[in-house]
Amino acid sequence: MIKSYWDEEWKEIDLGEDKLRYNYAVSNYGRIVSYSDSLEKGRLLKGSLVDGYPVFRYKQFYKSENGTRIKNKQIFIHKLVADSFRKRENDDQQFVIHLDYNKLNNHIDNLKWTSKREMELHQQTNPNVLLAREKRKETKPYKGHKLNATQVKRLKKKIFDPKRKTRLKILAKQFGISEMQLYRIKSGENWAHVTIED
Repeated sequence: MIKSYWDEEWKEIDLGEDKLRYNYAVSNYGRIVSYSDSLEKGRLLKGSLVDGYPVFRYKQFYKSENGTRIKNKQIFIHKLVADSFRKRENDDQQFVIHLDYNKLNNHIDNLKWTSKREMELHQQTNPNVLLAREKRKETKPYKGHKLNATQVKRLKKKIFDPKRKTRLKILAKQFGISEMQLYRIKSGENWAHVTIED
């Protein structure tokens, strides 16, 4: 049996004609119920998470060449709540944002329809995004040596120079690569597409 909050409203979820045996309803609190005949006798669904967002999963019939089959489907709960309880102001509003940035808080007062640009601007002030930016500033970039095509050309000219007196080990050190990498470049295993003639 479902106990509703004092101001909780329920609306039936329209899944089309091919739904399976249960009916489903969503509340303005972001809760989902499955029931057969009466909402009060229904069962509260926990749902699952996709990228931190709660989703409602259900099964649907569809007809194929091999007969009737069952298809698994899912809907983001915040989108379901917004579709059921909040009207869009214009057609550009295709995205639903969480005003408090908490993906688990699907109460209708926390949801808002926005355009893509508005959603991107909202994400710029997300505390998690700001924290990730700060962490990125603190981490030192990888100082590994990588060659570009110009450096490989210069290296190959030195390797295949008939008058070369520099050992390969020293050449590898000059270019900041391992001897193994140098031998792979020499044999054509790596950077074969870069030729001296280019």
